[in-house]
Amino acid sequence: MQRFILLLLLCSFVTGLSAQDLFTVRVGIFRDVKASDFNNLKSLGFVYGTPGQDNTTEVFVGHYNDQAKATSIAGNLVQQGFRNAQAFTLPTNTGQQVTVIQLGLHSGERAIDWAGFERAGQLYVESANGLSKIVTGIYPDGPTALKFLSTIRELGYQDAFVKRINNVRLIPVSTFETGIKKPLIPINLQNTPPAATPTPAAQQTSPAANTDNVPAATPATYGSTAEARSPAPAAAPATYNTTPATPSLPAAATAAGLPAIDGKTKRHSAAELQRLLKEKGYYEASIDGFYGPGTTAAYRRAWDEMPEVRKYRLLSSLNDVSTDAVGNWPEITVLVAVAQDIAAGTANTSREQQMEQLRATLFNSRTALTPAAATRARAWATTLWANLEDWATEDPMHAKIFGAFRMGYHQSQVRLEDRYMDAGMSATDARDTATAMLQNLIGAQLDRFL
Repeated sequence: MQRFILLLLLCSFVTGLSAQDLFTVRVGIFRDVKASDFNNLKSLGFVYGTPGQDNTTEVFVGHYNDQAKATSIAGNLVQQGFRNAQAFTLPTNTGQQVTVIQLGLHSGERAIDWAGFERAGQLYVESANGLSKIVTGIYPDGPTALKFLSTIRELGYQDAFVKRINNVRLIPVSTFETGIKKPLIPINLQNTPPAATPTPAAQQTSPAANTDNVPAATPATYGSTAEARSPAPAAAPATYNTTPATPSLPAAATAAGLPAIDGKTKRHSAAELQRLLKEKGYYEASIDGFYGPGTTAAYRRAWDEMPEVRKYRLLSSLNDVSTDAVGNWPEITVLVAVAQDIAAGTANTSREQQMEQLRATLFNSRTALTPAAATRARAWATTLWANLEDWATEDPMHAKIFGAFRMGYHQSQVRLEDRYMDAGMSATDARDTATAMLQNLIGAQLDRFL
């Protein structure tokens, strides 16, 4: 045992003499993301994140011994559209030597069995030269770590060993890296009546029989006690029904107030919707601009299955019911929810109030826009789309949000065009009026893109 401690001290001394700064690359700050959203960066190094406010994560990639390499990678990421990518220094002289147990070694391209590793306790990654060393700890000292080593080897990690390392080199592993969600407390989103006051007999239920609010099992941890013990099996994560409350809606009108879609009129809005559905793998026919049975079926599938759309269907179901008829169309509610998310609190509220006052008149209009108004509507759409497309290239999360926006916008435009054509307008006039209606609905939220 004394020889082992002396060896650890010697390793620590040598490491201290040869310590050099580390470098990492910050990719950017993103909302509602996980490491798998950045799989295309895995070849550059281990992707990890630091949580921030409002479900944001500051995402980094790799630890590098060479500053020039980190700077070069940051430059390449900027060219790929990650405009805020930047190399940072991690000074190792600010850290201290700690004791850990190394569990395994993985290359950047291989998938890591996080669920298996989590049985060993708190995880860290030492990232170097494209390799990810999975370790657990941190332990008070070498002898304590040795007591846990046999238990960890019994879990199947026969090659596990104790080592000392500068803690600056350790990347804590969290839900962002593993993608494994911890059990959550479900929120009842339905308006249920308050529970009846329990009777005295019900209030005297014994603690053993009361299964409400049972705390989740605590993950096994090591290094905090003197004796090793087998970790408790991880509790199975809770599953919840996340299907949005908004009903599934085929392209044909299935609810009161929704105009039926004319499949015999060729139009740009239908072609753009087909293009998106084809990109997402829901539509296989040619992009012809006719909203026929194939487009109807593809849209229905995307509405039910596309993750981004399902997310905004759920969010839209939490909004207040609109007093405007058009505001309750399913595709419109999703489009507005996406626009609100993109706006992130930057909506022009005074303009939004003005739009609301004009909404009913525009929605019920039976006459075409004036040439000047039609020109303004087309200019608004052209500018908005150009700037949103640029925004979507900034990071993968923007691209996903933009996909939901495209689907909601084009489907809404198709539906609005049919309403105005039913009112007697030509296809061209209906297109311009529908565009003006969309500007009325989401223009205030997206004012910063103009």
